[in-house]
This record gives sequence, structure tokens and C-alpha cells, in this order.
Amino acid sequence: MTSLRLADVTFSYDDCEGPIVENFSYELDEGTISLISGPSGCGKSTVFKLMAGLLPQYGGKILSGKVLLENAEIESVVPFERAKRVAMLFQNPNRQFAMKTVFSQFVFALENLQLDHQEIEERINDALKRFELEDFKDRNLQELSGGEQQRIALALVYSLKSPVILLDEPFANVDPENRSKLLEDLKRLQKEQRKTILISDHDSSGYFGIVDHWYRFSSQGFVEKDVNELKTREQQPKVIGMPKNDARLFWDDLGFEVSKRKLLSNSSFCLPTGQIGLLSGKNGCGKSTLFACLCKLHEKTGKITFDQKDSDKIKISKWAKNVGCAFQNSLDQFIKLTVEEEILASRKNTRHKDYWSEERIQKAIKALNLTGIMKHSVYRISGGQQKKLQLLVMLIMAQPILLIDEPFAGLDQESLEVSCSLLKETVKNLQLSVLLISHQRVRVVSFMDYEISLENGILKEVSA
Repeated sequence: MTSLRLADVTFSYDDCEGPIVENFSYELDEGTISLISGPSGCGKSTVFKLMAGLLPQYGGKILSGKVLLENAEIESVVPFERAKRVAMLFQNPNRQFAMKTVFSQFVFALENLQLDHQEIEERINDALKRFELEDFKDRNLQELSGGEQQRIALALVYSLKSPVILLDEPFANVDPENRSKLLEDLKRLQKEQRKTILISDHDSSGYFGIVDHWYRFSSQGFVEKDVNELKTREQQPKVIGMPKNDARLFWDDLGFEVSKRKLLSNSSFCLPTGQIGLLSGKNGCGKSTLFACLCKLHEKTGKITFDQKDSDKIKISKWAKNVGCAFQNSLDQFIKLTVEEEILASRKNTRHKDYWSEERIQKAIKALNLTGIMKHSVYRISGGQQKKLQLLVMLIMAQPILLIDEPFAGLDQESLEVSCSLLKETVKNLQLSVLLISHQRVRVVSFMDYEISLENGILKEVSA
């Protein structure tokens, strides 16, 4: 077994900003699965990185206290020995990868543990089989969907065979079916191999019967909650509503493929004005690729028109003024260094300068709880804060068509509801057409006007 604890740790990224955690203490309960909840930006990811030994090695400073791995200060343990004991899955799976293909990424990670080639091969095959990912072995990581990348990252963490596993928002982009399977896999790991697993997740659905402890995050330690309350968590609801006929964006006989796999064929649809649609479907079915086609970023067959003008006859720079896309990875969206600069850049280029007054923007910033981070780098704020900033800058830009990919991943309940309310208000007032992808349905679908689903190459309307 492996002991890991934080003893009265006070940590800060910047001496001028004050500590993220102060006199923080926690000791892992070995052989258990624990769930951590808490608002976006509260410091959960920071604590996970401290426990993995990534901080302060790669940023910040421990002002007082110690992080102890088997009673030794974790900073004194060489990285490959540390990784043999504590493995961490990052909130953004892209940060887990350094190589081109799934197989080469596994080899790279396992070679860093100084394992021989035979054991590396055995571990790779075992991990891919356990997580039903054998067909992904030779796939290009950048061609996988966000949910598929998260499943690969989880299998990669498993292959390290570390007794302690830290998972930071591991299911943010994973469809409900795969989420349930992965939770069952984690439970088996705990039972069969006595793994100690700590999970940070804003969505607490599906955890009853899986976790042994449920904690609320506090800057001074984890506060335990009654795990039985998880039993009453909301189940996956349905969208009530249908799309209107009023539309500016149409596609007809649309089709596309990825790596010679046909993901959509002969699809026709019109995107309603003044409504928010939910695009659902399993990981890897082609949802993000559909958005890429609508933005002229991926090859397609068929025809797409905006205000009856063919997309093939419009330059991409002009097309982007009418059709905007919020990418699944927030960091791919940002063009400025600080939160304040990003918002100012959006206001400068907005399609609705009168609507997005300084007063309205400041009200939105306050509602999204971004006020205290305006001078911060967009690369230093939490994943949830990045998501809220990304949504705000896209709504300020206010293109007539907005395609939004997983805008609620990593958001706590309050942030999610504020974000949905701001989105709904803006769409109604400016009569925008919005289609979004979200595997999180709880507290989301009530804001949706209709749902369309992509399954087995067919896009169809979903009725309640």
C-alpha cells in the first residue's frame, strides 16, 4: 500500500495573489474511491497536482507544510519512482499526450518508468483490452474525439500500475454509456487490485454505490458529506421541444468522413433562429466534425448555405463573421494573454455593440464569478473558469450562428446554471441560432429548445 498525505500545506502560485490553499491537511484512505466536489476555481486541481508532485516543481511555491509520499517529502522522490506510486489524469486529456499515436504514447509513458519492452507490450495490451480500446491502438490521438481521448488517457493512467490514481474531471466529455462503464471499471480496480482512487467531478450522478467517501472542497481540507445523498442525484432528463422552421443556416445532403470512416451521410437540416439545440450522440460519432464542416474547417459533401448563400463560394474569413464555433478545448479559442484582454478583444469585434454595453458585460462578468481574475493569464485559471470565459467571449462576439462544443465541462452547479441562463437570455434577445454539444444533461436540458442526435451516420430529431 502507498501512503500519501498533505500536512498543513499552504501553497501559492504568486506571492502577490495570496495562497490557493492554506494549512490544508488530508490523508488518503488507502484502498478506497473518493469523490471531491467544489466550485470552479476553488483549488481542486491544484491539490491534485500537489499530491502528484507536479507542484511546486512546475510552478508556485509551498509556503509552509509538507506533501508526504510514504513519509518522504514528495519533492525528494525522483519523477519515475513517483509515477510508479501516484498517477494523475489531467482535466484536459491533451495535456496527457506527447506522441502522435495511441501506441507510441503508451510506449513513451511506460519507457519513462524504465520497464523492459516485453512488459511494456503486456501492459499496453492489458490496458486497451480492459477499457475496450483495442481498435484504437494505431489511431492518431489528434483525430480522436474529446471523449475518446479521455478514455485513452484513463487507460494510460491505468497502465502505469500506480497504487494511487488521481482523476481530475475524467468524464467531462464522455457520453453517459461510457461514463457508466468507466465508473464500473474503476470499482473493479479498487476491489481486485486495492487501488486508491481520488476523483474530482462536478457531476455527481452515477457515483452512488461506487464511491466510499464524498467530500466537499475547502481551502483547508476536504469536508466529508453523506455518501447516501448521492442516491437521490438527478437522472438523465429528456429535452422537451421541437425546432422551429425560421432559419438562416441550412445544410442539404451533407456528408463527411474521418480517416476513411463515414460518419454522416445525406443529412439535411435547418438551424432555427432564436432557439438552442442540443446535439447528442456517443463519443466519436462525429459531432465535433459536424461543427468543423459547418465552419468550413473540414471537407464535406453536400451543400451548406447561410442566407441562401453557398458556403463554398464564401471566403472562410467572411464565413466566420456569421458562423462562430466554441471549441471543445477552451485554450484553442483564446487569442490574448489575460482574461481582461480576451473580453476586450471580443467587444471590439462584436456584431452587437449596442447590446454588449460596458454595463452588460460587467454584469455578466460578476454573474460568472470572473471579477477577481481579470488580470490573470487565461492559461493559469482553472478549467471551469476557462469554460465560462470562453462562453462569455463567444456570446459577446454574437455571430448569428453559434456552434458550442461541450461548454459546461468542469462547471459546478451554480456556474452551470448561470452560464445556461446567460446563454438563453442572449439567444432570445439577439435572435441567435445556437447548436451545442453536451454530454452533461442534468440541469442543462431544461434550457434546450430541441434535440438532434447523431447515430450510425444518421442525424435525426429526438422527440420527448
